[in-house]
Amino acid sequence: MNPRSILSNMSIAFVAQGFGLLLGVLQSLLVPKLLTVENYAYWQLFIFYIGYVGFFTLGLSDGVYLIFGGQSRSSVDKRSINSQFAVEVTCQLLFSGLIIILALLGKFGQDREFVLLCVSLQLVLQNTSTYIMYVLQAMNETKSSSYNAIIARIAYLLPLGVMLLLRVESYKPYVIAYVASSVVSVAYGLSRVADFRSAGLLSPKDALAESILSVRVGIKLMFANLASQLIIGVARFVIDAVWGIETFGQLSLSLSMVTFFMAFMAQASMVLFPALRQSRSEEIRTFYHLARDFMGLFFPLLYLLYVPLVWVLSLWLPQYVSSFAYLTYLIPICVFDSKMDITCTTLLKVMRQERRLLVINCIAAAVCACGTFVGAYLFHSIHFIIGSLVVTIIGRSVYSEMLISKKLGLGTSPIPFEEIAITALFIVFSSTMPPLVSMLCFFGTYVVFLVLNKGRAAELLRALKTVSIRRG
Repeated sequence: MNPRSILSNMSIAFVAQGFGLLLGVLQSLLVPKLLTVENYAYWQLFIFYIGYVGFFTLGLSDGVYLIFGGQSRSSVDKRSINSQFAVEVTCQLLFSGLIIILALLGKFGQDREFVLLCVSLQLVLQNTSTYIMYVLQAMNETKSSSYNAIIARIAYLLPLGVMLLLRVESYKPYVIAYVASSVVSVAYGLSRVADFRSAGLLSPKDALAESILSVRVGIKLMFANLASQLIIGVARFVIDAVWGIETFGQLSLSLSMVTFFMAFMAQASMVLFPALRQSRSEEIRTFYHLARDFMGLFFPLLYLLYVPLVWVLSLWLPQYVSSFAYLTYLIPICVFDSKMDITCTTLLKVMRQERRLLVINCIAAAVCACGTFVGAYLFHSIHFIIGSLVVTIIGRSVYSEMLISKKLGLGTSPIPFEEIAITALFIVFSSTMPPLVSMLCFFGTYVVFLVLNKGRAAELLRALKTVSIRRG
């Protein structure tokens, strides 16, 4: 592994996601300030739906990513990738047409019909852009992929800023601007793979055969990602159905902030995969050992942000105060889901254990779905639903860590179990104490946690310092 190259790629990826985070802050803090609760709910419904359009690729993009991951631009089969791209775009146009027919004939109401029509356009654009970005990432050209993301987000930030200044109160212009920014993303992505287009195409029969092979490889990863998203997605579907669009919109505000953070951290996984695919077994083992313990020790620092975050949000968006109470339970999701993405999901992909990842995520989604339906229809409690989300995501993360540690021949670390304990204490403190007192109590708890693991913390900081020196 080349730590300098990885850190360089990761820094650009985090800059790109930083623009996404800025966009998320504007969407989370300024858009709901202008829109009515109902208009904001439809905006969130659009964002929610497009979060699932990637699954209309049937895993083709994921398969290309896994098959060609770690190969350079000079060695990769450009003709095959170009031909599969043509198959991909054709399929997306067909799926988009079906959604348009559903929207026009489904009698969903004017607003939901508009949302579905925009989703049909976004499906083609987003999946086309994703295919290109996956190809760039597979070749370890993370910077080009990140620049694509930066350009797309700037293309949305500019009209978003104008609409905010003009105090546009309808959700529809925001949706249209979002779709338009995806056009820019596709245009830039195509410019980065111009040499692929000149490589020509396989015969339709061979192109279809190559695409089916990629789908067979990638569909397990696609369904694994779908199952991972459904852990939260099922809860949102049920809350919309049981409590209505306004409650859905209020809860979505808190969930969207959590989602933006998780997307930010997921960039590390995209950078690490092609690098680890080229690494020796001992390097992979060392990386996992360091990353697992580093995140276990230092990610809980996020809990200290809870009190100031809720205080600022409550002042800015007082109409959503009831939604912010859920952040007590949602911030632990940030911690454990980020750990799962960066280490466990990445390592399982590197070891070509997509089937195992699929099983883990499907079981987690099923457990969470059971908790959601019990919470909604038996106890009629959103808190019960959110609690089941937290328990499921923590359980998935800890089990995956233990599984990979065993496969790599590492002993079970006590840190994840200690992390669960301080997470439980954070929830208890935040739920039962005044804000400032709860923050001080958790800070004291975290200090004790670090003292108990001071030897390992010192080792990790020395390792990080060594990597930084090498980079310089």
